[in-house]
Amino acid sequence: MPADNTQYQQVFSHLQAFPAGAEIFARCRFENCRFPGARLDKLTFEDCVFCGCDLSLARVQGTAFKEVLFEECKMQGLPLYSCARWLLAVRFKNCVMRFVSFANLPLKNTVFENCDLREASFSHTLLQKAVFSRCDLTRASFVRAHLEQADFTTSVGLVLD
Repeated sequence: MPADNTQYQQVFSHLQAFPAGAEIFARCRFENCRFPGARLDKLTFEDCVFCGCDLSLARVQGTAFKEVLFEECKMQGLPLYSCARWLLAVRFKNCVMRFVSFANLPLKNTVFENCDLREASFSHTLLQKAVFSRCDLTRASFVRAHLEQADFTTSVGLVLD
């Protein structure tokens, strides 16, 4: 994940839409940006940080998140299950993630620190069951996470202490 002393190529603040024609964001920082319901399909974020952003109900079909930190973000209802699975590496800190779907994602070593994951789903739907594997939570860490009514029914590798 991006370190605190990372030099970002570009810092975006208070955006409500992504720059036209931009498809790849590398070593960028997004601060207090508002993207509720936005179409982020097929974008690539690599070594990026989203801080204080609202991504609720955004579309992320085929979107790549490679070494991305989400900190103090609102991500309610985000269909993360539809993002690109290859090289997926994310971390969540102090985020509101109610009703987010992580179905079938490889979330090995993913950290959820102080996140509100109420009613989040780590299970697949009947349609997804035939197509994808189960959500892999091997060595995933839920530190002070609120997991009330979160669905882990078909996930694998989950260990809660």
